[in-house]
Amino acid sequence: MIAKQVQGSDFKKVLDYVHHKTGATQIDSNMVGKETKELTDEFRISSNLRTRVSKCVYHASLSVSPLEKLTDQKWVEIARAYLSGMEFDENQYVIYRHTDTQHDHIHIVANRIRVIDGSVVKDSWQHRRAENLVRQLERQFELSPTQCSWEKSKRSPSTGEMRRQKRTGEINKRNQIQKGIEQSFTDNPTLAEFIGLLKQKGISVHLRKSKEDKIEGISYGLEGLAFQGRQLGKDYTWTSLETLLTGEITHQSSQDDLILPSEANDLNHLGTDYSEGEEEKIRLRAKYVSFAVQVCQSLELKHQTNRIIDMGVVLLSLKAGENLEESKRILTQSDTLKQWQQELPRNRYLKLATGYIREISDKASEISQRNHARNQALELED
Repeated sequence: MIAKQVQGSDFKKVLDYVHHKTGATQIDSNMVGKETKELTDEFRISSNLRTRVSKCVYHASLSVSPLEKLTDQKWVEIARAYLSGMEFDENQYVIYRHTDTQHDHIHIVANRIRVIDGSVVKDSWQHRRAENLVRQLERQFELSPTQCSWEKSKRSPSTGEMRRQKRTGEINKRNQIQKGIEQSFTDNPTLAEFIGLLKQKGISVHLRKSKEDKIEGISYGLEGLAFQGRQLGKDYTWTSLETLLTGEITHQSSQDDLILPSEANDLNHLGTDYSEGEEEKIRLRAKYVSFAVQVCQSLELKHQTNRIIDMGVVLLSLKAGENLEESKRILTQSDTLKQWQQELPRNRYLKLATGYIREISDKASEISQRNHARNQALELED
C-alpha cells in the first residue's frame, strides 16, 4: 500500500476535489454533514479552536496494488487504523473512495485540530511515521507489500508536480534533473566533467563537505528549485554517484560547488528568522534529522519529549565535533521550532525560539563539558 499526504489551509478546496471527482463515493465519516458546504462549515468550527494554526487540513490518499480490489468495509477498517496510527483519534474526518485510476484508492480529509480540547496533531516525522504505519497495515490486512519511498532508486513526482505538469504540459523540474543526471553519465565522466555537463543543461550542482574536506552529500538546482540527492532517489545520492565517477576524487572542487559550514555569532540571526537560503536549510535539516534519528533509536529516549530529543541532538552534534555555534544552527531545524513557527505570531515566535535555542544549547554545552571533565579524570586514574 502507498500513502501520500499533504497539509493545507482550505477545507473547501480539497473537499470539492475529493467529493466531486467522477465516481467518488463517501464511504465513512464521523461528521454530520454530507455535502461539501456542510462538511466545510463543520471543519471550520473545530479549526476556530486554534486560529493561529494556519494549516489545519490533513489530506491523505491510500492506494493498493492494481491487482487488489477491496470492499468499502475493508477500506473503512484500513482508513480508521491509519487515522489512529497517525494520532487522529479525536479529530473530524471524512473518507472518499475514487475509481478514476487503475489503483484502488481512497482519500482521507481530516482536521488537525482535535475536537475535544483544540490541541494539534503534530506533523514531526510525519512521512516516516506514515511509511512505517503502512508497512504495519500491510501485514495486519494481508495486503501486497510495497517498497518504502526512501528505498526507491528513483523518486516519483509529487501530486502537485504531476498536476502542474498536466495543466501546463511542462516536464516537472524533478524529472528534468533526473533525466539530466542520467544523460550526463553516458560517457563515464569525471566529477568535474559531470558538473560541467549538468551546468550546460542549466542544472547547478552543490557538494557538501566535511571539516576534513571530504564530500558527504550532493544537491541539485534548476530554475530556482533545489533538490537533495535523496529527494530525487537513491541512485542520485553522492553515495551512489561516487561509484560511477571515473578518476580519483580529490575533493578540491570549485568553491562555487560547495556548501560550507558557516560561523554565526548573532543568536537572533542564527536561525530564528529563517533568513538562510534554501540550500542552507536543507543542509542543517539533514544534520538535525540524522542526529535526531540516532537519539530516537536509543531505548531510554524512545518515548521522550521533543525537548529531550533536541537536547540529545545538540549533545550528539558536539560529540561529533561540531562547534557550539554550528550546533545552534542545527537546532534551528527542530520540529518544536517549526511547530511554533506555524502556530505563533512572528514576534512571539522569535522571542520563544531565541530563548529555546539558548536554553537547550547552554544546557547541552554544560553537560558536554562535565562529561569531558569526568572522562579526563577517569583517564588520569587509569
